[in-house]
Amino acid sequence: MPRWQRAYLIATCAIIGAAFAYAACDWGHWPELHYFPLQERASFATGPGIAMPYPGIVLWGLGGGVVGALVGVGFGRAVPRAWSAKALHLFGAWSITALVLAGTYYMWNLWPW
Repeated sequence: MPRWQRAYLIATCAIIGAAFAYAACDWGHWPELHYFPLQERASFATGPGIAMPYPGIVLWGLGGGVVGALVGVGFGRAVPRAWSAKALHLFGAWSITALVLAGTYYMWNLWPW
């Protein structure tokens, strides 16, 4: 497998994993880190006061990106020959789709109902 294909595969898998974890942590109510700016503290438990869940969501996204990159490394080692353009386009399309789905999930959450 050419070096650029391996890097492309790892990057697209990382994007897919990050987008999935970023949206799934909110949808699945996974435990997340909350920051309380007025109290200047962070906690996994919600409590009284204004809590910002965004740091926890970003941490889940980063973790998903790392896991996705490791999956990409595994794909690269499992199939060490050069991949076809069709397979590479498929991974690129899925990474764009994952970003769009994660973005529209949060846009839907912000919709005024």
